[in-house]
Formats: sequence, structure tokens, C-alpha cells
Amino acid sequence: MGIRVLVVDNDPVSVDRLLPVLKAEGYTVIDFEDRNDALDELGRREYDVVVAELDARAEKEVAFLGRARDISPGTEVIIVSSNGTIDTAVAAMKMGAFHFLPKPYKIDDLVLFVRRAVERRVLQLEVEALRAMVRDKRLPPLIGKSLGMQKVRRDMARVAPLDCTVLIRGETGTGKELVSRTIHLMSTRADKQFFAINAGAFNPDLLANELFGHEKEAYTGAQGIKKGIFESIAGGTLLLDEIGEMSGNMQVQLLRALQERTIVRVGGTREIPVDLRILAATNRNLEEDIERGSFRRDLFYRLNVFSITLPPLRERSEDIPLFCQYFLDVYSRKFKKKVRKVSKEVLELFMEYPFPGNVRELENVIERAIVLCDGHNVEVQHLPRRFRKKREGQGGKHARLVTLAEMERQYIFDVLDRVQGNKAEAAKILGIDRATLWRKLKRYQEG
Repeated sequence: MGIRVLVVDNDPVSVDRLLPVLKAEGYTVIDFEDRNDALDELGRREYDVVVAELDARAEKEVAFLGRARDISPGTEVIIVSSNGTIDTAVAAMKMGAFHFLPKPYKIDDLVLFVRRAVERRVLQLEVEALRAMVRDKRLPPLIGKSLGMQKVRRDMARVAPLDCTVLIRGETGTGKELVSRTIHLMSTRADKQFFAINAGAFNPDLLANELFGHEKEAYTGAQGIKKGIFESIAGGTLLLDEIGEMSGNMQVQLLRALQERTIVRVGGTREIPVDLRILAATNRNLEEDIERGSFRRDLFYRLNVFSITLPPLRERSEDIPLFCQYFLDVYSRKFKKKVRKVSKEVLELFMEYPFPGNVRELENVIERAIVLCDGHNVEVQHLPRRFRKKREGQGGKHARLVTLAEMERQYIFDVLDRVQGNKAEAAKILGIDRATLWRKLKRYQEG
């Protein structure tokens, strides 16, 4: 991971004891006896963690910490001190020390705190990288402070530079493609193309043609040579989405391509070398598919070099307020509205709702609510009926009455929800033509 640790200690015995242990953890370790020399080094080069055994007066320890934080605010600092008073520890923690460890200490305890500091630092660097992607408008952020999403980000940071195959697992709507695109942008292939294809959306012949291409006259209508995705995105990253839906014959062809790093075009005999990174995504339990005989065990092992599992939204409800604010910002800008927040009642409903469609469903609900909202807050009446029914049942005769225009608008969006956004089907159910439905939706959006 390239983690750099700076040790400041003027006791040779202590240094000889600590350095081999830290190096065994895989860190690059540099040590200095003099604190001023160490601060100069910190100004010249970036370090992830500083371990400072100062054996100085408390005020000098705090002063060192302050200078280190000024020089490199992102570096985590662990103070080891013989001045183990509560006041000194409190002062150090207030100034941003990762930990204050009094002497005497166990070497295993110090190593544990270094590991935790490294974990925080890696997460911080990952967040900074994701923020840069958002600033560059390359990707939406991977939102979430929950433990599950912290693990996802750590796993991504760990595997992105390694150029190995990754299997991304999770229910529909959890953000598997977003994770795969982010891995690509954090990898050594970031300057090359990323391409995603749904393996379940094609029959085997069409999928083989898309992935591997074809030779001239390979079949009726093949008038020339066509390069497939494996060739056309050379050096880039390919996401095979819904990999569990791939036919048995295609699984065999894919396994061969992964093992040999070569492909044969449809209708051809020549092996063509290919260079790309494969990511795969699925919402299926592939282990169960293997037992049923519908998925190859050897392909599973080839794809599952490293696995990242995205938790469903119902298991990380603490992230829902973050998603709400993000989607409010996105769609308020898109529809040129000034919707600033969701009401307390709406947030309560969201926190209780299981969101079977996960983040994608929440995004759809927020987008719809902003279209319906004429004020600054998303209220219960702006939600789909599946949310409103529960609250209206609780409200009884005191539930808010809505205007006829609001009822029409809510009903139109309820119908669109039911038909999954199919405007032709919605217009048919509503008894209006598509042009009328389009005008109504446009008027709601301009709201």
C-alpha cells in the first residue's frame, strides 16, 4: 500500500525494538533522533503516520504535535510519552493526536494503534480521491458513513491498483456499476476506456459477437471484420454485469479468454492477444448456482480473486440522510428549484421503509418528490402512495387534504411508478395521449 511511517525517538534501544516490527507490517519506516530534523523531513516528504517518543516536558510534546499538524494536517500522529498525565493526554487529543500512549507500553499495543491510524489515513485518502472525482464531474460519490460502506471503500482502495479480477456483489440498486467505475478510475488503467455490458441482456450468439467480434462472412450479413469489446477497449476495464445470467457456452468462452488472455473472433481460428481488466457484478448467489450446475465453479474462482459486497440500504439506514441531501442537491439543480431538505416526517418514513430497490429506489423517490414540491421542503404528500398510505392511516381525519391539482399530479406519478416509468403505458392507463402526459410532466418539472 506504500504506507510511510516516521518514527521520532532518541533512544536507540527503543528504535531497534520498534522499527523491525513496523517494517514487518509492510510499512516504509524512517527514523530520526532529533525532533526538529523530523519536522524538516515531514515538510519535505509526505508521511501517513508519525510515531513520536519524545521524553520531553509536556509543553514541548504538545508544541511538537502542533507543528507536525501545521506542516502535514493529514498525517496521523501518535505521541508516546513518559509525561502520562491526564491533562497532557487531553491537550494532545484536542490538538488532533490520533492517540496518546503513556510509558511503559507494550509493543503490540503501539503496533495496534499504528494499524488503526493507517486505516483512518487510507480512508481519508480514499475520500479525498472520491471528492476529486466528484469535483471533476467524473462520478457521483460513494456516499455512506456506515461501517459497511467504510469497508467497501477500504476494499476498493486496496484492490484498485492491483489489476486483478474483482467480483462485485450486491442486490439490485446498491451501486455495483458505480463501484466498478470508481475502481477503474483509481487504477493504473484510469486513462484508458471503461465499458460495461449486461451479460444477461444478450443471447449467447449476440454476446459472443459483442465481446469477441467476428470475421468477414462469419455469418449471413457479416460483410466485414468487426472487433469486439475485448479488442476495442485494449488496456482498459470491462465490467461484465449480471454475470450470473451468462449461458454455459459463454461461460466456457469467457473462462478461456481469462486464462489464456487471448480471444478468437466468431468465425475465426486465429488467437488474438488481449489486455484488459475484468470486473464482474452480480445480484445472484453464485455459490448456490454452482451447486445447481448453472454456473461453472472454475469460472467463479477465476472471477472471485477479490470480492466486494455492497450492503443493501436497509442495513445501513444511517446513510439515508446523506443520500437525501445529495439527491436533493442534484435534482434541485436539475429542475431549477430551491428544495432544501426533507421534513422530519419524511425522514422518519424513509428510516422505517425497507427500500427493496435500494439506493436507486430512494433516488427515484427524491427526484419525483422534487418535481411535485413547490416549496422548500419535501413533505409526506410528495411521496409515492406506498409511503403516504401509512402516514395517512396514522393521521386519520387530521391528515392534510390536498387540492384537485395536487391529487392529479400525485396520481400521475403513482401510475408512472406502477409501470416503471413507461410513459406510453402510463398514458394509456390515464386515458390521455402521450403528448398531453408529456406537457403535464414538463409543467410539473418547471413547477
